[in-house]
Formats: sequence, C-alpha cells, structure tokens
Amino acid sequence: MRGYALIRNASGVRFLAGAFFLLVALFVASQFSFCQAGPVFQPGLAPTPPMGWASWNHFFCDYTDRTIRDQADALVSSGMRDLGYRYVLIQECIAPQRDANGDLVVDAKRFPHGMKDLVGYIHSRGLEAGIYTDIGANTCAGKPFQGSYEHELQDAQTFAAWGVDLVEMDYCNQPAGVTGRSIYERMAAAIKETGRPMLFYLCSWGEESPWTWAQGKAQLWRTTGDISLVRNHADWANVVRNFEMNATHSVFNAPGSWNDADMLEVGNQGLTLAEAQSHFSMWAVSAAPLWAGNNLTGMSDSIRGIYSNAEAIAIDQDPLGAGPSRIQKHDGGIEVWMKPLGAAGSGVEAVLLLNLAAAPAEASVQWNDLGLAGNVAVRNLWTHKNLGKFRDGYGTKIPGHGSVLLKVNGEFLWSKGATYQAEWPGNVRAGDAALIACPQCNEGYAVSLRGASHGPGASSLTFTHVGVPRSGRYWISLVYVYDGPQEKNVQLQVNGGRPADIHLPAQSAFSPSTKIPVELIKGDNSIAIGFSGEGGVDVDQLTLTQ
Repeated sequence: MRGYALIRNASGVRFLAGAFFLLVALFVASQFSFCQAGPVFQPGLAPTPPMGWASWNHFFCDYTDRTIRDQADALVSSGMRDLGYRYVLIQECIAPQRDANGDLVVDAKRFPHGMKDLVGYIHSRGLEAGIYTDIGANTCAGKPFQGSYEHELQDAQTFAAWGVDLVEMDYCNQPAGVTGRSIYERMAAAIKETGRPMLFYLCSWGEESPWTWAQGKAQLWRTTGDISLVRNHADWANVVRNFEMNATHSVFNAPGSWNDADMLEVGNQGLTLAEAQSHFSMWAVSAAPLWAGNNLTGMSDSIRGIYSNAEAIAIDQDPLGAGPSRIQKHDGGIEVWMKPLGAAGSGVEAVLLLNLAAAPAEASVQWNDLGLAGNVAVRNLWTHKNLGKFRDGYGTKIPGHGSVLLKVNGEFLWSKGATYQAEWPGNVRAGDAALIACPQCNEGYAVSLRGASHGPGASSLTFTHVGVPRSGRYWISLVYVYDGPQEKNVQLQVNGGRPADIHLPAQSAFSPSTKIPVELIKGDNSIAIGFSGEGGVDVDQLTLTQ
C-alpha cells in the first residue's frame, strides 16, 4: 500500500506526516526552468465567478419564451446586467424529441420562434444565453425531455449553432455502468470541438468530486444537492447546509475554477429579509457563481437592493478568487468566516459574522485570528459605512439568522505567515505531478511528485501568485509527506532562477521556528519544487513568513 499520508522509517515504524516541516533558503539566481511553467492564471472564460439569472428555482417548467424575454429585460431595467449579471440560463423542459437525424427539436409551444431566435434576443439585450441538458438519455424532468447521453457532440454542435454561451449538464438518469465523469468529459471535449467559446457548468450535485478533476474541462461545478426541491420556496437550514458543504472545498476556488453551492433563493418564499441578505453574503464570501433564482419582474425594492449591492458583489468577484475559511464557531450559533482579498497576506480581507440561531446574539472577531495587527479599518458592506479603526477586534449584535459583512484593512502579520496550498488550481503541475487524497494534510489533499522510478524526467509543482507587499527577505517552510523510507532531495526554484538541491529529512530535523532567508520581489512570485529521485514526495502546503 502506498504511504502518501505516512513516513515510514527503515524499521517499518509509521509516522504521521503532518508534523514534518522543511525550512529552506533560496536566492534568485540565473535563468532556469523546470519541465514547464505556465502563467499565474489560466482563467479562460470565467476569470471571476459567473453571474446571471436561472429559471429553475422560481419557475420549474412553468415558463415560456415570453417568460425568458421578460426576465432578460428585467436584468437590464433593474441595473443588474451592468453590475455583472450577464447570463440568462434556460433550464429544463426544452426539447421533448429528436428528429430523424437525432438533432434536438425544441418544444414548439413553449418556444414558438425557436431557440436561435430567443438566444438572439438575449444577445440583443447585451446578455449571454445558457442552455440545459443532462448526462442521461432524459433530463431530470423525465421523459420525453431529451438529455445528451451518446449525443454529446451532436448536441454541443446544436448549442453552438443556436449561439449559446453556457451549457449546464445535470446528473439525473445516469446510465448503468457509466460514470458521470466520463460523460462530462465527453461533453467538455465536444464543446471544445465546436470552436465556440461556451462555459461548461457541470451539475453533478457534488457526486464524483468534480473539484478534483474538472479544472480545464469545466469552469464551474456543483458541490452540493439543490437547496430546495420545491418551486419558489427555500428553507434557511438548507441554505446554511449548502454554504457549509461548499466551504469544505474552498481550496479549489480559483480563476476559471468555481465551486457552486446552487442558485440563489433570494426573493423566493420561505426566507425572511435577514435570511435572504445572509444567503447572499454567504455566497459572496464563497466566491460562488451568483445565479439569481427569483422572478425578476416582481421583486421588491428590498430584494433588488440585495442583488444590487455592488460592494458585496465585489467580494464575490475579487480577482484572487479565494474561498472562505471558518475561523470561529460558537455554541450559541455564531460563526466567523473570512476570505483574503487581492492576495494572500495583503492585509485586506472580507469577514462574515453569521448568526445561525433564531435569537439575536453578540458576534465578534479578533484581528489576531485574521493574521492582522494594529488599528484595523472596518467597513460595513450592507450599510455602506466606514465604522472606524479598531485595535484588537470588532463586535456587534446580530439579529436571528442575520449577518454582518465587513471589509477590513490592516497590517498583515508576516511573522505568522501566509499559507499557500499545493492543490490550489492556480498552481502549475508538470510531469507526473498529480492531485491525491491526503487525510492528514491541511485541506485533505496533496500534490504528489513522482520520481524517476515512475517515469522519465522530473515532476514539479509551481506555487504561483505568491504575493508579497514589498521586495525583501522572507522565509519558506514546506509541509510534505514522504513515500518510502529513503531520504530524498528536491530542487527549489524562485522566479525562474537557478534550482537548488534541498535535502528532505525522513524525520523532523529542524525546529519549526528555524528560519532561513529567501529574496522575493514585490507583487507576485513563483516558487517551484521539482523531484526526479526514487519514490515520491507529496507536497501539502507552503508557508511564507518574514
């Protein structure tokens, strides 16, 4: 059995890998590169989480061509389009049959002008059109509505001919003996073959762990089941459930790589105004796609205000694309969540104070828990007010199921360090480097670097977007997992400089407080780790301190 989560010494005794730290020094030198070095980001069609409106939550199949046009018009007249809500996603009950050639035939009663005409209207409003299909022969609505199984390329070509900009593929009616992943990958290849740039929304409800393999095939994927199976109605408990389930995969959020916790229920029945605002705030700190799931033509000013909060939207659309981390959980139902903005270690962070209980409660956040020091500036993003500067932390009273969304700006504690996860999709893997499960690792995953015994050449992992506020001396700590008893060397490289051989002890040889300097430049840096020896090294995370 392969010991990716363990270190094994010569006598066969196993040691947990999470305690082993490598502390290394490397100065920028002459030009050299490992197997390959990609750009910091390859975001493609979705550099930030997609935004728009989706038909299912409010209408189910009770909609027509006119409904879709009215919703598109409302995106424009409400000002939501200009805030980034660009996609109009038409879901379910679209094509009840195929013609003699196997091509999709849309419901003539529902779409009397045809789908291409409807898509053209959406485009005329400065919007983009999304369409829906399924991995099965039929969609979730059942017969006769057509899914795309064994018609992936044909349907992708049809969607391209209609002018579609996004394809959602659901997970119902999975054929026996066939994985959903294989069908999704066929559809991803088919979309690429059409030559038309179309987002691929992989809706497997979190089944088959798409966050571990869908990067480069799809731009977004569902991590959960539906919030609600009832039309135009949602329960608060299910909103919270989806938020917290989605957050367990937040390390896989990055430009072009988005975890989706389901469409927003803001404006539908079942949620109070406080719950609806908290719902939106949860999705914003999650860097989740923002799909309005209500009836835009009948929403109140309050609901429009939630969807149109430019400051909350900016948290969701932050270019770093970081997901949320829970830093506090209290028995009374108070939770504190945060996400870095701009870059890890920027000192600018979003903070969500969330009250899951029905009764009002006090909530607070301590700056030390965020890695901040000094007088920290605080802004409330729902009241749009600067609250002032606070030395140790900030607290306030929150109504039941309510929340406060803050943007804070302070001095980052580089003495505590900024952590970069190996599995983050913005990093670059080359050679035989591969994502693996690692239960003892910080986020449950590692990147495995396989050496010469597993194939020719070296494998490498490049940590990209390692941002620092100023040029100078920093320190690198690497958390890794050994595979096999023998000690190993890796090659480390900063910003394309000369690689240096670094010895990895099989047991902890250094105190975690030991620090050896490395020179970094202001802004983004790259730190690469290569391996070409026997066995393997599994990289968990890198911590940068000053």
